[in-house]
Amino acid sequence: MNPETGPERGSAGPGAGAPSHLPAALPLLPDLRLAALWVPPAPLGPATLPSSDGAAPAGDWLDVVPLSDGRLALAVGDLVGPTPRPGAVTGLRTVLRQALYTAPTLTAALEQVDRAASTDDALHGASLTIVVVAPDGGLEHARGAHPPALVTGPGGIAALPGQAYGPLGVGAAAPVPATARLAPGETLLLYSDDLVEGRGRGMGRGLQLPPDVPANDPAALCAVLAARAPRGGVAVLAAHRPLVPVEPLQLALAVDPFALSPLRESVTRWLEAAGVAPRTVVAAPMVVSELAANVIEHAYPEGTAGEIRVGAALTAAGLVITVADDGTWRPPEGAGPDGTPDPADGGSGFGLAVVRDLCDELVVEPGPEGTTVTALLAVDRPVVVGETPRPGPTAVPETFTVYAGDAPGVLYVRGDVDLPAVATLRAALLDAAAGGARCVLDLSATTLFASAGVRLLHQLDAETDLCVVAPPGSVARPVLELTGLAHLLSDRAESA
Repeated sequence: MNPETGPERGSAGPGAGAPSHLPAALPLLPDLRLAALWVPPAPLGPATLPSSDGAAPAGDWLDVVPLSDGRLALAVGDLVGPTPRPGAVTGLRTVLRQALYTAPTLTAALEQVDRAASTDDALHGASLTIVVVAPDGGLEHARGAHPPALVTGPGGIAALPGQAYGPLGVGAAAPVPATARLAPGETLLLYSDDLVEGRGRGMGRGLQLPPDVPANDPAALCAVLAARAPRGGVAVLAAHRPLVPVEPLQLALAVDPFALSPLRESVTRWLEAAGVAPRTVVAAPMVVSELAANVIEHAYPEGTAGEIRVGAALTAAGLVITVADDGTWRPPEGAGPDGTPDPADGGSGFGLAVVRDLCDELVVEPGPEGTTVTALLAVDRPVVVGETPRPGPTAVPETFTVYAGDAPGVLYVRGDVDLPAVATLRAALLDAAAGGARCVLDLSATTLFASAGVRLLHQLDAETDLCVVAPPGSVARPVLELTGLAHLLSDRAESA
């Protein structure tokens, strides 16, 4: 299902509901078009290819967090291990949200998250990329052991520049944000690390997009990126900044019953142009019409000239509708303190009752110079849950081996460095570095370097005198560069 055209609420793809560890929906904003796709991992079988950690990945997650100052935090990450504890992703999202809400800066928020990950085994070693988007396109971003966000637009595709930091909670420095800008017409892409860590992804050449994919279609971009992981287990999040944002609707009309039909038509056209889904395109014009009719009937004495002012705007909270007049507020007979009539009463004023049923929130503000009624309708886009891909063809990973070279302290690795290989590699590294000796780890012949290997090197970085050989073009080099380990790199063992 395409989140640009699908139902607004509760939609997560054919026959599936959005899992509880994902956000319920994405906000519909005037200056940022969002799309998100989560594809669950395919179950492992005897003829399937293991993931980079030796099992079907289960900890990929994403989140979108509206902040009180109008900014929007976008995050994608991954938990470690083949089977993360149930509820661990939800716990990490809760920690991150609480930190974003309470910390004075993004730096302080990430320090809180890092501390939480250090005290919870389920979050220990988690990876994260986070980008906070301001209404003017300003970006504040950081990443820990995770690929950088990408920006695509008329000029091509490029990674957001910035330093890579280690995994959360392992004692590495907490990520420090950098700044950038998302220009009108550009799209921001955040994605699971499995899209670039896995075998055959072509990570050394960088992520490329087919030329026929519209750069201004975030849903299409999500689908293209997710397709790079044929066995699923990925999360992709896209945010497009349109060249022309959706401007708020402002109308003024006479106190005339014959103005209601043109009013509904104007509101409907504005909603359709804004990309609001059909449910709201039906409900919102009715809300506006009922509120305007209430002004016509009650705000101005018969024969008195007046004006009705109607506004509609998309916000992070939803669609906000305002109807204001300069007349006198007269609560309906039998109405409660909020202006809603008692259903058992046969008097007038049921327009407000209808409006209240259609809205998520209704506020009536009468005053000596007129009344303003504000209605809020929740509008959003779904987080699409893709179908679990069918298992791919049988593949036999190259056998992992680690062996000592002729020179003291030099280790050579061949094959896949994944979760099963880490224990053997750790023992070999600690033996080679015994007594504080310098250790050189040559990864030139590795065929896969998974996040389990990344975590091991981060842990040993502070404990050993370690140098890693991964020349340009090798599988391991771009993984290490993206995950905060570039300072360990050397091109050749002889120069290490």
